[in-house]
Amino acid sequence: EEASGNPQGVLYLKLSAHGTALSQMILSGFGYTRRLLEHLQRGVDWDGCGVLQLAFSAKEAERQAQLSEAFAEDLLHVLDQPQAEARSGIGLACGGLFYPQGGWVHPPALCRWQASAPKIEVQAHHEVLELRRIDGQWQAWDGERCLASAPVVILASAAEIKRFDAAADLPLKRIRGQITRLSQTAHSQALRTVVCAEGYVAPARLGEHTLGASFDFKNDDLTPTAAEHAGNLQMLEQISADLVERLDASTLDPAHLQGRAAFRCTSPDYLPIVGPLAESQAFTQAYSALSKDARQVPDCPCPWLDGLYINSGHGSRGLITAPLSGELIAAWLDNEPLPLPRSVAEACHPNRFALRALVRGKA
Repeated sequence: EEASGNPQGVLYLKLSAHGTALSQMILSGFGYTRRLLEHLQRGVDWDGCGVLQLAFSAKEAERQAQLSEAFAEDLLHVLDQPQAEARSGIGLACGGLFYPQGGWVHPPALCRWQASAPKIEVQAHHEVLELRRIDGQWQAWDGERCLASAPVVILASAAEIKRFDAAADLPLKRIRGQITRLSQTAHSQALRTVVCAEGYVAPARLGEHTLGASFDFKNDDLTPTAAEHAGNLQMLEQISADLVERLDASTLDPAHLQGRAAFRCTSPDYLPIVGPLAESQAFTQAYSALSKDARQVPDCPCPWLDGLYINSGHGSRGLITAPLSGELIAAWLDNEPLPLPRSVAEACHPNRFALRALVRGKA
């Protein structure tokens, strides 16, 4: 979803301290996406060059040490400073955690490949403004025309799903991010892996490195700014002074740099929002007893919005979690075994927010 226009997305585990369910989702999604990428052209659409996360502070070094003890070495392992320099091909101030199966991806290529599957029709340059439920079918309208009709609709347009009444109450937040494109130089070709600190820089793709990405919680304008290009260049200095020199980055004028801005879409608990959706008011009424006693198990059926599903809230991990979430929805639709533990599927369920509000007496 959110990553679809980014020149180079970074694929690595990005494990979090926010909970077991998120870590399980990330681990499963990483393997699933990694297998998908084998269908693309390596070196142009993606490259499994590895990702190096620098230990840029004592706290980060401690976190990395804990992760290295918890996971297999072929998944991630710590490199000291000389080893990190040898692996990345550039000068670095410290070592870090290396993900040998990670790399970079050109998201539009992945989206195009997925959309080329049989029975998929892409309708470009159309905007769905309204959903209508008529005679057991969901209809997508652009105002005057019905663009499509089907028994199942999946809302997968990041925070834009809130424009539809059924999803308006979901607590999604947009976070603006901007990437900067830097022309490759003869010396910058030495960079062999993605290197991350607070931001990231990737090996060149078609003559350009991607550098980013900024975080801006307040700006709703998607016009790239010189200020955020300057901020990305500062992140590059934190990553590698050697690479700054190799790219002649200190001579670049942020006002003349090229890039792109887009919105990440996040949820309060950092988990994606994936699954069937219930009618909000009817859900609150049906399970109102939970507001008095959360231990009760109501025996009334959930008031589902038949055929309406959500796949959103993937934040900066969309390359890893969004494709597997599509498989999760497909399993629900076809009554197949889930591709994730049930506990993880429940942790990502859209109804979790309404349920928590009831239990906390805030519904």
